[in-house]
Amino acid sequence: MVKNNLASLTVVAILLVAVVHQTDAQVCNLFSLSPCLGTALFFIPPSGVCCRRLRDQVPCLCMYTQGMGYGQLLESGARRVAQGCGVVLPPCYIK
Repeated sequence: MVKNNLASLTVVAILLVAVVHQTDAQVCNLFSLSPCLGTALFFIPPSGVCCRRLRDQVPCLCMYTQGMGYGQLLESGARRVAQGCGVVLPPCYIK
């Protein structure tokens, strides 16, 4: 329970301080994925809004996990959300 709460607080903190980053006309904004928190943390089925935003942010996911250093914290949640939305993750998630 404490571990779950700590993970939840960490993800929320990351989202609150997320950086908006522009790459090749793609606006990368980790905070835009906030509708996906329920799926990432609590296994709640993803909403339509979550899936649309995930599709928009797919080009940014590697930057979030590697370039911004959120790595393992986001990877398992991103996989769960992507699976629920039927979204193919970028190569940085394929191991």
